[in-house]
Amino acid sequence: MNNKNTLPEDLNKYKPSSDEFEFRQFPFYWLMRVSSAYSMKMDKSLKKLNINSTAWRILLILREEGALSVSEIASHAVAKMPTITKSTYKLQSDNLVNIKTSEKDGRVSIVVLTDKGTEAVSEIIRNTKKAFEHIYDDLSSGEVEQLNKTLHKLFHNLDTY
Repeated sequence: MNNKNTLPEDLNKYKPSSDEFEFRQFPFYWLMRVSSAYSMKMDKSLKKLNINSTAWRILLILREEGALSVSEIASHAVAKMPTITKSTYKLQSDNLVNIKTSEKDGRVSIVVLTDKGTEAVSEIIRNTKKAFEHIYDDLSSGEVEQLNKTLHKLFHNLDTY
């Protein structure tokens, strides 16, 4: 069994501190490329709908999770609290979400989608569908599931240390 702080020899080419390191083999090189390409494409699509990517992530998270606190949204969105707070209040001023004080803890703000917010999510999905129509070409469902499992492990490892 290997120590958690050292990589097996065959993984050295993925570790920037190693002499065997190859940046094109570095998973984070590809993660950043995919993330940046996705963000640029999504930002272009969202701009036409007068919404930014932070607001989009908030709406999508709320659609799936239901009512959440601002800190829970920030955690899911991997964003800073002030960014999420500001965006959430902007969404409220656009009548896309409602913000209410938690009944359990008066210091906590709970955010929930409005009907208009739910309609906005559906419209955004319809309008961005074409931009991402081919993102999974040449991938099987199993490959996407494995990618998600691997990314989850990487995220957990980053969060642990």
